[in-house]
Amino acid sequence: MILLLLIAGCSQKLRDVNYIDISPSERGLSISYHRENPLKEEEKPVKLPPPECSEGEGFVALWIWDLRKLERRWKDLVSAVKRLGVKRVYLQLSRRLKREHIEKIKDMGLEVYLLDGGRDGLNFPVSYVKKFPADGFQIDIEPYQNPDFNLRREWYARKLLEEIRRIKRELGNVKLSVVVPFWYEKVPVGKRSLIELIFEEADEVVVMAYRNNLSEALKLSGEEIALGKKLGKPVLIGLEINPQRDEKHYVYKVGERFLELVGIYEVKGKRLTFPRDKVVDLKSVACDGVKGFVIHSFEAL
Repeated sequence: MILLLLIAGCSQKLRDVNYIDISPSERGLSISYHRENPLKEEEKPVKLPPPECSEGEGFVALWIWDLRKLERRWKDLVSAVKRLGVKRVYLQLSRRLKREHIEKIKDMGLEVYLLDGGRDGLNFPVSYVKKFPADGFQIDIEPYQNPDFNLRREWYARKLLEEIRRIKRELGNVKLSVVVPFWYEKVPVGKRSLIELIFEEADEVVVMAYRNNLSEALKLSGEEIALGKKLGKPVLIGLEINPQRDEKHYVYKVGERFLELVGIYEVKGKRLTFPRDKVVDLKSVACDGVKGFVIHSFEAL
């Protein structure tokens, strides 16, 4: 394992790497590089109280990633829409997508936003998005999946903003939804934060606040909810219902010749997974400053 880490570090040609965080999984090794010891990072502090929620008309949306599965499970989608009170779907773009797919979903009384994104940008040109009669376009670009993200946060943030602004220009009048993690206020861009600048460009923001209870998810999203209210932009909270695996992370300190294991920490999958049997309750939950909730994902229902 240490040999693999050394090879990975050399291949990246990175400077100022003081710590390496590695997490083994069934798909291989997840590696990230750090200047500061990641063991000392704390949970996002809760600066703002969570919004007040009460019984009322909720707004529930679904992420749909696999068009092939959707084609085989139309009846399941119809059932989920009725049972969960779904009002919108975010549908992953693919070469298989046809206007008929979108029209069939719209005939169910749903809004349809197309969805695209990867680690560094889109998989399809914006011109492809505009071929379809969708109600909006959502981007889910995740630069933090790059191993050196924590070494060059501001550089990646500026690159992401450039991409968002380009997409917005090319979309024209099409509504732009942007998916963000709950901690983007900690990423600087000059004297401002990345999340502030994203809010200025987006027509709506969806916060990935993957936790096993609604209260904690809302606490983590407090700053985003406050920004949305201030700027008049809708904020939705993303919840994960796919069972998440436990992750074990090994943190190594980089020396001149050797790597030294300085600690191990775990991320419990149960803490990130919202209970499926609680999803049905969301259609009757109204929270101040929150447009609604996005469930990840239809395939997991």
